[in-house]
Amino acid sequence: PVFSPRVFREIIIPEVLPAVEGMELPWIYHSDGNLMAVLDDLLELLNPNAIHPIDPGSMDLGEVKRRYGHRVCLVGNIDLNYTLTRGTPAEVEEEVKSKIKVAGPGGRYIISSANSLTSYCKLENVMAMSAAIRKYRSYPLS
Repeated sequence: PVFSPRVFREIIIPEVLPAVEGMELPWIYHSDGNLMAVLDDLLELLNPNAIHPIDPGSMDLGEVKRRYGHRVCLVGNIDLNYTLTRGTPAEVEEEVKSKIKVAGPGGRYIISSANSLTSYCKLENVMAMSAAIRKYRSYPLS
């Protein structure tokens, strides 16, 4: 992460906490990169309902699901560096299927791109992601 766990705990948390204290609506904490070093503090002190985007280049979805999937909804993880931007529709479908298989059991997973749908995503890949989500959203996966 950009900040050490100590800086996150002593400086960032106190700045964010007033904005989320007493929050009555579900809310999502968004931060790019690897949150693993600060995720325990983030969940304990800020208590978000979800974490976005679970960047596949920085965090392993399976590990995040095992460690935190019972506490918080995970959002994202479909790769923007290759799959949605330079991959094929078949690669997109396979990635969607594999991510749902890893993070879907037990719920608390919203599959989406690893950040946002950027202008450089291939339209056919975005459509393939949507179709694959509809195809593989039910359990058990075949």
